[in-house]
Amino acid sequence: MHPPIVMSTLPPSVAPPIGTAPQRHSLVSLRRLSWLRWALLAGQALLLVSCESLAGIALPYKPLLFLFAVQTVFNVFTVARLHWHTRHGTAPSDAELMVQMMVDLTALSAILFYTGGATNPFVSFYLPGLAIASAILPWRLVVTLAAYALACYSMLLLEYIPLDLHNPDNAVNYHLAGMWLNFVASAVMIAFFVARLSNALRQRDAQLNEARELLLREARVEALNDQAAAVAHEIGTPLATLAVIAGELRADAENTNRSDTPVADYQADLRTMEQQLELCRSILARLRADHETLAPQRIDAWLAPFVERWQLRHPQASLQAGAAPDAAAQAVDTARISQILTIALDNAARSQQAAGHDHRQGPPLRLDIAREADALVYRVTDHGHGLPPGLRARLGESPVASAHGGQGIGLYLAQSAARQLGGQISWHDNPAGGTVLELRLPLTAASERAIAAQPDFQP
Repeated sequence: MHPPIVMSTLPPSVAPPIGTAPQRHSLVSLRRLSWLRWALLAGQALLLVSCESLAGIALPYKPLLFLFAVQTVFNVFTVARLHWHTRHGTAPSDAELMVQMMVDLTALSAILFYTGGATNPFVSFYLPGLAIASAILPWRLVVTLAAYALACYSMLLLEYIPLDLHNPDNAVNYHLAGMWLNFVASAVMIAFFVARLSNALRQRDAQLNEARELLLREARVEALNDQAAAVAHEIGTPLATLAVIAGELRADAENTNRSDTPVADYQADLRTMEQQLELCRSILARLRADHETLAPQRIDAWLAPFVERWQLRHPQASLQAGAAPDAAAQAVDTARISQILTIALDNAARSQQAAGHDHRQGPPLRLDIAREADALVYRVTDHGHGLPPGLRARLGESPVASAHGGQGIGLYLAQSAARQLGGQISWHDNPAGGTVLELRLPLTAASERAIAAQPDFQP
C-alpha cells in the first residue's frame, strides 16, 4: 500500500474582500500559501514517524527527511519574501506565485517518487493544486503548470521506488483506503479554497459595481456643480440690477417730499427684497471664492449663526434648533453640513407650507443634533403631508419631482455630500404628522483632535 504521505503545498485561496488592490490580493495569497505549507509539513512529519507502526509500511526516511528540510528552508525564504514585500509596500507578481506552485509540484513529485510513484493513490493530489491555480492565475501560466504536472505524472509511471510492505497481501486494502482518504482530502481542499475564492470574486464584483455607481453619481454631481457655477456667473448681473432698483424704490418711499407716492405702502416689502438680494450676493460671493478647506468649527459656535442665516432665507418660517451637550462640543465640517441642512430645511419649509400650516402660528420646524455612539445625528422635523414610501426610497438617489414643484436635485446633492463625509441621509415618518429627515455622520479622529485643541466655548 502507498501511504498518505504527500507534500504538495497547494495554491492559496484568494485574498479577502476586494476593496483592496489586486497587489494586496497577491500578498495575501502568498501568505496563505506559506501557512498551508507549514501545515502540510507538520502532517507529513507525523505520518513519517507513525506510518510503519500503524500501517506496516517501511519508508525511505533519509530522502524524505531531506525533502522536508529543503521545503522548510524554502518556506522560511517565502516568509522572508513576505516581510520584504510588506516592508517595501510591494506585492508578489503572478510569476512569483507560479514559481511557488511549481516548487510545490516538484516536491510532490519527489515525495511520490520515493513512495510508490504513480501507484500511490495520492498521485491525484496534482489536481487540487491545478484547480485552484486556474482560479487565481492567468490561463497561460495555468497551462504551463498543467503541462509540468502532466510531465511529472508521466515520469512517475516509468520511474519510482516501490514501497516496502511488511504484509504484501494487504496492498489492495491499503490502496483502497488511500484512495478514500485522497478523495476526502482533495474534496475538502477544493471545496474550501474554491468556495472562498468564489466568495471573494463575488465581493470584488459587488464592490466594482458599487464603485462604478459612485463614479457615475459623482460625475452627475460634478455636472451639476458646473451648471451651478455657470448660473452663478449669469445671475450676478440681474441681481445687481435688481439691487439698484430696489434701493432707488426704497429711497423714493422714504423721501418725505414724495410721501404721496404708492411706493410708500411697500417699504416693508422693499426692505425684505433688499435683504434677499443681499443674501443672494453673499451666496454668489461664496461661489466665486476659491475652494479652500475650512477648519472644523464647534457646533455650539456655529448653530446660532446658521439658524439666523437660514431665517433670512425664510422670514415667514419658524425654526427651533438645539444640540445636546455631548454633540454641541463636537467640531465638524460646517461648510458641507450647512449645505446639507440648508437643503433639508428648505424642503421641510416648503412641505409644511404646502400642508397649509401657518409658519407664525403653526408648529415650528425643528433641528435637533445629538451624539449616538460614534456618530452625530442631525434630525430635521416638519409637519407636512409626509412622504409616500415609493418616493422616499428614491429620494437622494436621483433627481425626483416633488408635489410642491421641486425636482429633487437639492436632496440628490445633499445625499452625495453626506456620502463624501462617510454618512447617510434617511427619511422617517413623524408620529405627529410629517417627515423626519435624519443625517447620520461618523465622528472622525480629526474632529476629536480639533475639539481637544479648541478652547471651551462659552455661549
